[in-house]
Amino acid sequence: MQFPEKVLKNTIDSLQLDLTGKTVLTEAATGPYAVTAIIAALAGAEVHAFAKDSKYGTVKQAFEEVEHLTKIVGATHIHFIDEITPEILKKADVITNSGHLRPLNEKKLQYIRQNAVISLMYEAWELRESDVDIHYCKKKGIKVAATNERHPQIALFDYLGEMALKLITKAGLDAESSKLILVCNNDFGPYIAKTLAEKCECLGIIDKEENCDNYHFSENMEWLSNFPQVEIPKQFKNTDVIVFTAYPFDKKWVGNGDCPISAYELQKKTGNAMLLRFAGDVDTKTLHELNFNHYPKSVSSGHMGVLPSDIGYEPVIKLQAGGLKVGELALRNKTEFENVNLATFV
Repeated sequence: MQFPEKVLKNTIDSLQLDLTGKTVLTEAATGPYAVTAIIAALAGAEVHAFAKDSKYGTVKQAFEEVEHLTKIVGATHIHFIDEITPEILKKADVITNSGHLRPLNEKKLQYIRQNAVISLMYEAWELRESDVDIHYCKKKGIKVAATNERHPQIALFDYLGEMALKLITKAGLDAESSKLILVCNNDFGPYIAKTLAEKCECLGIIDKEENCDNYHFSENMEWLSNFPQVEIPKQFKNTDVIVFTAYPFDKKWVGNGDCPISAYELQKKTGNAMLLRFAGDVDTKTLHELNFNHYPKSVSSGHMGVLPSDIGYEPVIKLQAGGLKVGELALRNKTEFENVNLATFV
C-alpha cells in the first residue's frame, strides 16, 4: 500500500491544523493508523507516541512503522514510549482516545491538567464508556470533544459504502448481481445504501421509520420494514447478504428471544443469507447453534467489523487529522471550522 504523502499534507493544510507549542499524547500504531503521530508532529506539536503489544502488531513494529513514515515526510519531535507516566500525562495539552491509550480511566486522568482536552476520534453518539471515563472528566472539569466526521473537510461517512463493499469482499462474496438487505438503525444507513445500490441487483432497507426520508431510493432499492421488525417480501426471500449495523454498538441485537431481532426468524425469512457485522453486537452462540453464516466470526464488543483502515490510508488521514483539529479547537473553547461545526463537547 503506497503512502499518500500528498493527501496527508493537503489534509493538514485544508484543516489549517496548528498545534505549535502544544504537547500531544497519542498512539504509535501499525498500518494506516501510524499516521496519527505523524500528523500531530507536522502540525507543530511535541508528540508522545505510546504503543503496546496488540493483535495488530508488537510495540517494536508500531515504533518502526511510525519511524518509517517520519523519514518519508520529514516529521520530527516524536518521542516513542511504552509506558504512560504521570509526568507525560501532566505535560499533555491534547490526548487522543486512540486504541493503545484506552481506557482513559481515573488511573490516568487523575494526572491530567484541567485545561487539557481529550479528543475523541469519532462522533459524539459513538462514545463508549469503556473508552473514556466521561463521568470522572465531568467531575474534574476535563474537556472532552468529539469529531464531526461529516464535516466537508473530513467527509468520513462518504467512505462507509466502500467499507461495506470491502466487508463483503473479505467475506468471500461479491456485491455484483447480488440481493442485499441493509439492517440499520443509525446514521450510517443512507451512506452505505448509496454505494451498495450502485453495485447490487437489488437492495432492501430495514431501518427506523424516522430515517426513511434520509435515503435516496433508486429503482433497485425498496423499504422493507421499520427496524427492528423484519418483514421480507417474496423477491428478497433468497437474499445473498445482510449488512448489519445497529447502535448502541455494544448491545446484542441479533440472537435468541431476548434480543430485539430473532436470529432464527432472520435466517428463516432470508433463506440463510450471510450476516455481515458492520457494527453492533450479535449473539454468536445462537448464530453458531443455528448454523447462521456470519462474518467476521469475532468482533470485540462495541467495535466495528470493518474499519476505515481496511480501505487504505486516505479515510484514516482525514479522520485523525480532523480529530486533532478538534483538539486544537477545544483548547480555544471553539467548535466551528469554516463556519461548520467540527467539535462537539460531550
